[in-house]
Amino acid sequence: MNLESFYQLVMALPSPWKVSKVVIAEDSSRVDVWLEHSKFQFLCHECQQPAPIYDHAPEREWRHLDTCDLPTYLHARIPRVSCPKHGVVNGVFHIAEPNTSLTCKMEAKCIATMQQCDITGAAELTKVSWDILGNVQSRAVTRGMARRGDKVPTQMGIDEKQVFARHKYFTIITDLEERCVYDVVDKRTFDALSPWFEERKSSMEKVDVVAMDMSAGYEKIAKKYAENANVCFDRFHIMQVAQKAVDTTRKNEQKSMSEDDRQMMFGTRYDFLYGRERLPEQNVARFEQAKLVAKKTSKAWAIKENLRDMWTTANGDTEKAKIYFNKWYWWATHSRIKPIIKAAHTLKTHCEGIFSAIELGISNALTEGMNNKIESVKRNACGFRNKDSFRTAILFHCGKLDMMPQIA
Repeated sequence: MNLESFYQLVMALPSPWKVSKVVIAEDSSRVDVWLEHSKFQFLCHECQQPAPIYDHAPEREWRHLDTCDLPTYLHARIPRVSCPKHGVVNGVFHIAEPNTSLTCKMEAKCIATMQQCDITGAAELTKVSWDILGNVQSRAVTRGMARRGDKVPTQMGIDEKQVFARHKYFTIITDLEERCVYDVVDKRTFDALSPWFEERKSSMEKVDVVAMDMSAGYEKIAKKYAENANVCFDRFHIMQVAQKAVDTTRKNEQKSMSEDDRQMMFGTRYDFLYGRERLPEQNVARFEQAKLVAKKTSKAWAIKENLRDMWTTANGDTEKAKIYFNKWYWWATHSRIKPIIKAAHTLKTHCEGIFSAIELGISNALTEGMNNKIESVKRNACGFRNKDSFRTAILFHCGKLDMMPQIA
């Protein structure tokens, strides 16, 4: 078996292509493989219809899978066809996609490598430059988004993510059922998000649940474009409102304390944010002393902890949740603690979304978890030059897209 026959066998070339020549560099630095085709009616690149060959384009080179750690390059002249509809255009070359320098098999390897490590490691393992890998990633996401189509998730999560300094944000839209990022939209305002939802307006009728924080813009978007969906406010964000009220109460109360009490309270500032069962054992004695000194903060903490028990007490029962919340609301609004009263009024205006989340067992934990993964992607890449590159990386690593090129 000669080299040409060997490469013809192992490369499994699609018809009508065959290996015509193989050259191994004298310094064993690379392998070059030339391809030619037999008589064949190629498909038009534009309409995918068969057409007669007109002539051939100049010879091109594509990087292929390595041979025994030697970079391997394919060489071929792609035939141009005379299409009745589109004129003289390139014929379909199934070994590589148009305007790329990698074969489909090599591109698939690059995608798989980038999914397992950062782009620096992928460049070292594949011996492909950063720029080419960036283009591969971009094509992979475009390919995956096209294959997924415009199907909108029935359970949708919406959350903001700060991407750059100076309050530059993305809105992360997640599919709660598939547990992935569905799309990434620049900015977080109603006007910035409206075009994305307007484009999918007909599909938004199928959305059953929208989980979010209590952002007025997100709630307005959900009510306008997903009229049939239950808006669910996440437990994490509900408790965050109560915790901020406790912390504000502590800061206000510290101002009127003696210097010694103020120092002691400063040391317990995080203890008031813990749940009662999660308070570190070594902090218990100090925390009990702080509660005796800071009466208002202690009361605010007790009101916050009482709110936490609503989810376990209701156990998915909306009526129980309403009864519990009304009792809690009365206590909070009669506490004479301004931050707690303000927090109670805030939660009252969003209580329907709270009850929906309790009834359906929906949370925005997946979206929050995705934010952590997105931050890891950003950190591993040592930052991004622009928002488009960052969006592509998010969808590449978190979108669960079908991104592999079709290999003939």
